[in-house]
Amino acid sequence: MIKITLEDINRKSPYEITLNNGDFDFTTDSGTRYSVSFLEDVPLGGCDTYQFGFRKREDTHSGYDAHVKDALIAIIEQFFAENANVLLYICDTSDGREEKRNRLFVRWFEEFATPNRFTMKTANATIEGQGFYAAIIVENTNPMLEAVVSDFKETAESLTGEKP
Repeated sequence: MIKITLEDINRKSPYEITLNNGDFDFTTDSGTRYSVSFLEDVPLGGCDTYQFGFRKREDTHSGYDAHVKDALIAIIEQFFAENANVLLYICDTSDGREEKRNRLFVRWFEEFATPNRFTMKTANATIEGQGFYAAIIVENTNPMLEAVVSDFKETAESLTGEKP
């Protein structure tokens, strides 16, 4: 189980983050509601791994809001501040926009990440015409870093048939 201090997130987030059944929720100025979750997944390299989930609470169109990125990064930053775990990101494939989501998430994370603080490894595959995108993020100070990266590469290779 992860531990995250809500008060520390809210000091950095432009939107108030609330805890709702284990999810971190926030509402934008335009009224769009988002939810962030961390679900325990299969360990990688002997390290606890949590699948990161990010979604709109309703299926509505909303314009670009830079503060969404800032709220999301505040949550992720607190995840790493309090946990020496692996963050596993898998893109939502429900509407065919997974490639765009992946590019946006990777760009947001790269803008946030202090140089040399994290290792991010990505993998993707097309299976039956559907694109699948995944990434792991782990702090470079994690003593299991090499084992985590190796395990992720082996898992990605077995699923995609290619080296990430």
